[in-house]
Amino acid sequence: MPKGLYIHIPFCDHICTYCDFPKLLTKGQRHAEYIEALIQELKLYQQNVGFSNLQSIYIGGGTPTALSVEQIQPLFDFLTEQIQMNQIQEFSIEANPENLTRDKIQYLKAQGVNRFSLGVQTFHESLLKRIGRKHQAQEVIQAVANLKQCGIKNINLDLIYAIPGQTLDELRDDLRQVISLEVEHISAYSLIVEEHTQLYLAYMRDQIELTDNEIEAKMYEVTIETLTEAGYEHYEISNFAKSKPSLHNQWYWKNETYIGVGLGAHGYVKGQRYQNTRSINTYIELLKDGKLPMIESHALTKEEMIEEEMFLGLRLLKGVNLKAISDKYDVNIDEIYGKAFEELIQKGYLEQKELNVRLTPSGLLMANEVFEQFLLSI
Repeated sequence: MPKGLYIHIPFCDHICTYCDFPKLLTKGQRHAEYIEALIQELKLYQQNVGFSNLQSIYIGGGTPTALSVEQIQPLFDFLTEQIQMNQIQEFSIEANPENLTRDKIQYLKAQGVNRFSLGVQTFHESLLKRIGRKHQAQEVIQAVANLKQCGIKNINLDLIYAIPGQTLDELRDDLRQVISLEVEHISAYSLIVEEHTQLYLAYMRDQIELTDNEIEAKMYEVTIETLTEAGYEHYEISNFAKSKPSLHNQWYWKNETYIGVGLGAHGYVKGQRYQNTRSINTYIELLKDGKLPMIESHALTKEEMIEEEMFLGLRLLKGVNLKAISDKYDVNIDEIYGKAFEELIQKGYLEQKELNVRLTPSGLLMANEVFEQFLLSI
């Protein structure tokens, strides 16, 4: 039974230059119809899968807080009526600093939201403009203050490094400022230039220069060193926590099943990974006809499940327990991956202690190369 529920709200007041998630400008969209379709999709999963084992809800986007209280209220009405909210340990929502007012925080808190994730990215105005962010650094500080004044303790701040033109000193300043806000959780991601984004078009037109790989690696090392020295546990490749690692995201890394609903959402239910359409018109019309809006669904083989168990689990700094995986799938993991383990340990990318295997500091910098070995070994 799924432990997590992801809900996608695609609406944004503006489009960031680097964003490749399913998103639509808020103005002029079919908000009411979308929320109605979203509820219909939830009802289908309620009937076919059930919500009895849910422990986390994550509302992402897009920008969920771009919608007004009146626009999003029907969704919360359904959730609170159909899910035993006392079983939900973590209820997260993504927000932009510029539209997270105290009134909206109080409303969301009353609906059961107990974790807020703010898209900060950087505190430098020139870099914010470069990636299309509309907030200012002061609005981040005010949003965090508002959350704390409303009694919200579980706050995550997202940072992005390796922004074109960003220097190591600017990153160090971002880290200093984010630490000074004393939040529970920090996510720090290297900027990836995705196709079909404004930033990608600028790169193809030679209008921007991407960060050198060596500088990017140094930025990652500085991020780890600075945040761990400040008392944050580096528990996943890009995530740091004082005492509360993200429960919902751990379902992904531990290869647990979860329901994903909304435009472009992904899910993993009953051994099948699926993806929804990214077209809002198709999404709404399919659900009006009582059909799930999937564009792709794949039933994983046992081998694929084992692959995912390895490369997703290795994202966690504590690594994976080989006996647990062997028992779960009734296989001998050493027989399947023995050669890969030997080569990666010899390179200094993996270390093994008894039945546990995990990435080394060097392996963290070469994580994608490590993960590929487990895809090729099956």
